[in-house]
Amino acid sequence: MGMSTVEVDIVEVYVKNGQKVAIGDPLVRLEAEKASFDLEAESNGTVRDLAVAEGDVRNVGDVICHLESGA
Repeated sequence: MGMSTVEVDIVEVYVKNGQKVAIGDPLVRLEAEKASFDLEAESNGTVRDLAVAEGDVRNVGDVICHLESGA
């Protein structure tokens, strides 16, 4: 039976609250046990409620931030 990743380290935060982003823009750099990757914006919008900082550890599925469309 294999183990799945349940936690990721926030290695780098590329955005800040109030920043406009487009689909595909990197938001944060995540590092798991066997991989490191960028989490990208899934829509155009403005970053709101940024909930992470560099060095944080989060569970897979936790909210990183909200993107407000049309802002």
